[in-house]
Amino acid sequence: MQTEIAPPRVRDENPKIKLDAREVNFYYGDFQALHDVSLAVQDCKITALIGPSGCGKTTFLRIFNRMHDLVPGARANGEVLLDGHNVLAPDTDVIQLRRQVGMLFQRANPFPKSIYDNVAYGPRMLGWSKPRVDEIVEASLRDTGLWDEVKDRLRRSALNLSGGQQQRLCLARALAVKPDVILMDEPASALDPIATLRIEELMQQLKKRYTIVIVTHNMQQASRVSDFTAFMLMNQQRAGELIEFGPTDDIFNRPKDNRTEDYITGRFG
Repeated sequence: MQTEIAPPRVRDENPKIKLDAREVNFYYGDFQALHDVSLAVQDCKITALIGPSGCGKTTFLRIFNRMHDLVPGARANGEVLLDGHNVLAPDTDVIQLRRQVGMLFQRANPFPKSIYDNVAYGPRMLGWSKPRVDEIVEASLRDTGLWDEVKDRLRRSALNLSGGQQQRLCLARALAVKPDVILMDEPASALDPIATLRIEELMQQLKKRYTIVIVTHNMQQASRVSDFTAFMLMNQQRAGELIEFGPTDDIFNRPKDNRTEDYITGRFG
């Protein structure tokens, strides 16, 4: 019997870039928080942003869906291309952008509504039909591993769920409007180890369909879940800058910059 030999894996020399930040500077009033940050995020990959507190990781993350617009006096310049369109352009439809680029925050923030109403909120705002909303609610809860846990209590308050369940519910709420990108700002920092592992497992499943960018202070988490890692640091002008970016294995095992190695090995930060 002849054994079928699988063809060798061919490295993709032209990966699709989903998000492309080009020389991004960011200011809170007169304070510059980011300095000329350039970073290309590949489609359907997980990119981790690491670095010490205050280096601009979360600020950079929130630029991708213009969350900084909600902060008085905050402004960004440069380019952030989403599928080739500059999201920083004045004519950007920010509501549509935030549908395309969903966000999961550090702490779960479910609405004080039922489990069903939390997930249905976005689809209802988009005017989708009741049958379609029902379908999307179930699909989103299945995607986050919650369906079997909550299917018999969909009309009960989401606030009665555990912390880990609430975070997965918020993820389901983000998925319900069919985004292209999911931003995660330390999504497991307030969770216990079991709930953290569940979030990490979900990330691996979801990257088959979504581009994920995560901010994390947990070096082990970054090395476990991400395909690419960006190391950021505050420079002498007190602005955050990108020190090194590349495949996660290279960043953690073969860093090119001594500052990256010092941070990864715990010498500072």
